[in-house]
Amino acid sequence: MLKKTIVFIFCTISLFATEEKEQVICLHGFMGASWNMDFLAKSLKKDGWDVLVWNYKSRDSLIQEHGIRLVDTIRIIAQQHPGKPIHFVAHSMGGLVLLSALNCPSCPNEAKIGKIVLIAPPLKGSAWGRWLSQFSLARWIAKDFSGRELMTKEEFDDLGRYPSSCKKMIIAGSLGFNPFISGANDGTVAVAETFLDMPHKRIVIKRGHKTIVFSKKVANSVRNFLKEEVSLEDVK
Repeated sequence: MLKKTIVFIFCTISLFATEEKEQVICLHGFMGASWNMDFLAKSLKKDGWDVLVWNYKSRDSLIQEHGIRLVDTIRIIAQQHPGKPIHFVAHSMGGLVLLSALNCPSCPNEAKIGKIVLIAPPLKGSAWGRWLSQFSLARWIAKDFSGRELMTKEEFDDLGRYPSSCKKMIIAGSLGFNPFISGANDGTVAVAETFLDMPHKRIVIKRGHKTIVFSKKVANSVRNFLKEEVSLEDVK
């Protein structure tokens, strides 16, 4: 009896040990770095996700060019784990890079059946960025690539649409006191600028644009969304 119990326990442990983890790719925002997403990445790893923080030089290419490079990484992961969904957690402009990648013809289907979390995404552009564009110093710092796009565009329809096959959640920040942004904002992006014109789950948290990725409430919301069955809700 004892021998059978030991064999059962060993087989159970072996089963869980060989179970493939699902992949989550984290993307930082404009003028960010990989460490910006470390807090969220560590939180997800504790839940058993296989997490990759994708780093890119945000100022040195157009958003679509970043998206093409992201697809190269997605394809490698999809080849290693065919048929397994790939999930994404993106902060700020990272959500636009992801949008571009998902609309590339070469983007594998594995990326279109996972879940997407967009944190403070400037989906309708950034009024604050457009205000800053009048200053030559700000334009020089931002450079003439993705920074210029963020400083001039009021929408990013040219990048395509997020796949309807993906469940999506947007987390917006409202702890901002920027007088040059109308309505609730996180100091950089207005809450109204984060709206997505398709069904998605939506949360507004009292955090600033840069600090929102270090919020425990955000981390818990991301973890719960990725691991649970979430019913999509129309945005009111």
